[in-house]
Amino acid sequence: MRLAPLAAFSLTVATIAACSVTPEAIDEASVDQRASTDWMTVFGNQQPVTGPIDLNEAIARAIAYNMDNRLKLMEAVVANRNLRLSRWDMLPEIAASAGYHHRNKQHFASSEDVNGNQSLAQSTSLDKTYSTAGLELSWNVLDFGINYLSAKQAADGVMIAIERQRKLMHNVIMDVEYAFWMAAAAQRAHTQLPGLIEQTHRALEKSRQSAERGLRQTEASLSYRRDLLDLMQQLLALEADMFNAKMELASMMGLPPGTEFTVSASQSDILRSPFAEMSVPELEQYSLRNRPELLEEDYRERIAATEIRKACLQLLPGLELRTGYFYDDNSYLLYNDWAESSLRLTWDLLGTVVAGRDLVGYARDSERLGDVRRAALTVAVLTQVNLAYSHMRRAQLNHGYAEELADIDGAMASQSRARWQSSQGTELETIHAATQALLSNVERDASYADWRSANSRLANAVGFQPEFYIDYRQPLEVIEQQVADMRTQGASMELLPVGGYNSDGAEKREAEIREDGLDAAYW
Repeated sequence: MRLAPLAAFSLTVATIAACSVTPEAIDEASVDQRASTDWMTVFGNQQPVTGPIDLNEAIARAIAYNMDNRLKLMEAVVANRNLRLSRWDMLPEIAASAGYHHRNKQHFASSEDVNGNQSLAQSTSLDKTYSTAGLELSWNVLDFGINYLSAKQAADGVMIAIERQRKLMHNVIMDVEYAFWMAAAAQRAHTQLPGLIEQTHRALEKSRQSAERGLRQTEASLSYRRDLLDLMQQLLALEADMFNAKMELASMMGLPPGTEFTVSASQSDILRSPFAEMSVPELEQYSLRNRPELLEEDYRERIAATEIRKACLQLLPGLELRTGYFYDDNSYLLYNDWAESSLRLTWDLLGTVVAGRDLVGYARDSERLGDVRRAALTVAVLTQVNLAYSHMRRAQLNHGYAEELADIDGAMASQSRARWQSSQGTELETIHAATQALLSNVERDASYADWRSANSRLANAVGFQPEFYIDYRQPLEVIEQQVADMRTQGASMELLPVGGYNSDGAEKREAEIREDGLDAAYW
């Protein structure tokens, strides 16, 4: 068998293939398929809207169909995968090998004695063609220790991913609640807004027709038209804001663009916030024990401490154990198969002497950096708690004033409409009063949304969430019931023990995501 021509032919083919590679644009069919696949990924498995959406369903849809939530869940799944891989690194290495060797000429050789004279005739101890095989097990004690510490760091990385997923859940619930009440305000305003815009438009047309007929343009008539145009701009701006509020809620729920839906909102849907009844010092202490960002820094501190131990281990000599079984079918060998074992000690003297101190110093400085970062984050968290508490108090007062103002503007609009109908008032006064009453109603609803959002923001600022994981693969009705239970629990003072943090709950979330999240991450 001659391998030289075959090797030359293979090299020629490889060279030609390498030279023939040119830039190639993605074809239209692939782009169309990707667009269709992405659309189905985002919107294909959604349960259709069959009726008015209440707050629990809105939050459930955000949990089930929000892509950011799935992204954080996938990050937790990848972290668990990384932990599994790091565990395998601690096991010994087992390598199997096989080889085929061929020479076109016989392997003849001679030898010389100490005086430089040929001592033996030219001879060989190797076949022109022979095969080898082997199975070898090796284990480095130092690598085992380093990989063990790396696995502990990967385990802390899993908990960091869990806390990030919890933080995202906080933000999703808070944002959905605010968007829901703003959409409810838009829905209520929509019942009056089109008619008021039409009435203002008719009044403007009458004013323009009067000007086109050549009637005298007095300062009063010009001021009348200007006021009408100003009111029309306010109404159109309000219409745009209301449309955007509903679109924002649809986006958070993951609904396809253009989906028509209504919200079922009742102000009786008020859950008592236990945090509103706590003092600021109690809220601050609660937040320092429960904020996901601070808990993430706790895990980072453990990772940094483990990194110091790894740096110290790398300064030690490595002990490697090897054992294996080998086979060689060379006909000149007396024994074609044999077992072999070895023990080897290695030590990187240059790395230990020169870089060892810097390696450990870098790990220690990284740990100190984590301490400074956590201190800065603590200040930020305490500031957020105080701001959220202050905002919640102001939002509650502002909503009370907005309700009173809406009642007053509503009464004034009724009186203005009655005067106009009895020919004692002007249409401009009526439109102006109706517009102001509508704006006051919207402001009242917006202040209520802000009040609800302020309560959620305070709960978010202290890092509270019941200790269970919602699997979004479940039917929407099941998720909706779990959301209702979660919000009911969030309103109970009984679930606020001193400190609040529960390590068992954190481990339970990790276990549930490890078991359920792996399948849930693929859709």
